[in-house]
Amino acid sequence: MDPAEAHAVFGPPTHIYVHQGDTAEEDNVVFYRDGIYIFWFRNRIWQVRADRTSDAVLAGIRIDDTMDTVISVLGPALYTGTDGSLYFELSRGSYPLRLRVVFGHAKVVEDIYLYRGDF
Repeated sequence: MDPAEAHAVFGPPTHIYVHQGDTAEEDNVVFYRDGIYIFWFRNRIWQVRADRTSDAVLAGIRIDDTMDTVISVLGPALYTGTDGSLYFELSRGSYPLRLRVVFGHAKVVEDIYLYRGDF
């Protein structure tokens, strides 16, 4: 999506942040609204994050779903991160589309990241 398309779908952001990476190529502008963070690079969305306060559903997954529910919806994970996050590849077209699901201590979803896997 470009900014106009994102505005039509998500509405205007309530906050705009700059997220600085380790290098200039990793710097992002981030729009925030209602627990959803939209990360921009060169006028295109490359990542969407849903935090604990969001009621969004990304790839069929929502905050507070159990790990068992996530696996039953998405199948086996592509890999497991060192923090216990599960990573899934949703599609592979012009670029890989991936989902990272972060779990809390009770093994329920706390954060969801939908992103281009080639960044």
